[in-house]
Amino acid sequence: MSGTVHDAGISRLELSTSVYSLEAIKKAAYKMADRASVIISPASASTVTVTFTFGPAQSTIDRQQVITDFSNELLDQDLREIIKREAGPLRNLILAHAFSKTTLADKS
Repeated sequence: MSGTVHDAGISRLELSTSVYSLEAIKKAAYKMADRASVIISPASASTVTVTFTFGPAQSTIDRQQVITDFSNELLDQDLREIIKREAGPLRNLILAHAFSKTTLADKS
């Protein structure tokens, strides 16, 4: 995560897509939608810019808290993806085993 740039009512983060997936970035951005308008746009082949637009009533402290919360949420979403990827095969095996012992259709 590169430095945060603050303009009047706007904050920008530049994120590496080799560190965080676009899916994780979008999910984290969605969680902030009630506190800021969030736009994700490509900056280069391996980075995206996340732009937060705040209302005039939000203080600088509130804005920084949104950025902090976004950063924490981004890490959370990224770790969720890693766990999903690593545990996916085991999860599928457990589900397959569970459903193999039931009849999904009525045989009568």
